[in-house]
Amino acid sequence: MREVRSIGRMFDAEIEIYSECKYTAALKTLEESKRVRYNGIVNWEIVSGEDAQEIESHTDDSCIDDLREYLVLHFENGETATFRNSYVDMFRV
Repeated sequence: MREVRSIGRMFDAEIEIYSECKYTAALKTLEESKRVRYNGIVNWEIVSGEDAQEIESHTDDSCIDDLREYLVLHFENGETATFRNSYVDMFRV
């Protein structure tokens, strides 16, 4: 399943990245997260189900999300960035 979302214009976001699944991580893991800023995002989507299998077919086992959900950012230049959704949080800036 794909849920494409847009705010109608380009935006910037910060992605909080955790070293393990945020739903089961210890507080220390959450506190030691890293933030990365991305500019020029035109939309994003959460990918799960059969569509997630397509993403997983292009990666090794270390990059498969625990819940098989992925956050995909789409940029104005046509590039994308894919994250394990249970390992990140996105904040619009």
